[in-house]
Amino acid sequence: MPIKKRPSIILGLVSHRGCGKDVCSKYIVGHFRAKEIVMSSYISQALELFHLPPNRQNFPWLITKIRSRFGKGILARAVIREIQQDGYLIYVLNGIRLLREVEILQEKFGQQFILVDIVCDDKIRFERIKKREKRLKVSKDNVDLTLNDFIKQERRIVTEKEISAIEKKADFTVGNNGSTKELFRCLDELIKNFEVPKLKK
Repeated sequence: MPIKKRPSIILGLVSHRGCGKDVCSKYIVGHFRAKEIVMSSYISQALELFHLPPNRQNFPWLITKIRSRFGKGILARAVIREIQQDGYLIYVLNGIRLLREVEILQEKFGQQFILVDIVCDDKIRFERIKKREKRLKVSKDNVDLTLNDFIKQERRIVTEKEISAIEKKADFTVGNNGSTKELFRCLDELIKNFEVPKLKK
């Protein structure tokens, strides 16, 4: 386990679907002394415990029930406990979706918590999502979905509305309209703000 030599930096990644937060998270973990915490993984682990698939029926149902019983900040509290149990220099929180989660993390970690907004144009997001779902063969219903349909569909999703509100609180914004190389250069510049060296290959 890594030895903590100074207060950890907690990078909270927020973005709408298709902006590339998974790519950003994996890059930071692979090139810096960082640990990724996928916030939805706690729900996946609970479903796995009962031998239930984390599909589109079970996952939303379970997280809704848990938040209804224990509050919207339940995943943030799980994150805090995990961070307190080990000692990485950087934590990357992948999948912040609610304002209450941001508030709890800010209250606990103060300036150690950095909210990073990953952004790109709607058209680019739309094309990325269609390609991804086609590759994974998970979205037969969306074959004929247009860009306007996609935008209207997202506006009806409660968590997507909250993401728009969270983005206004971001400490940094990383654009992802270009190439992967350009994205990685932006992430390197972001991490430089915290004087964290890259891992030697």
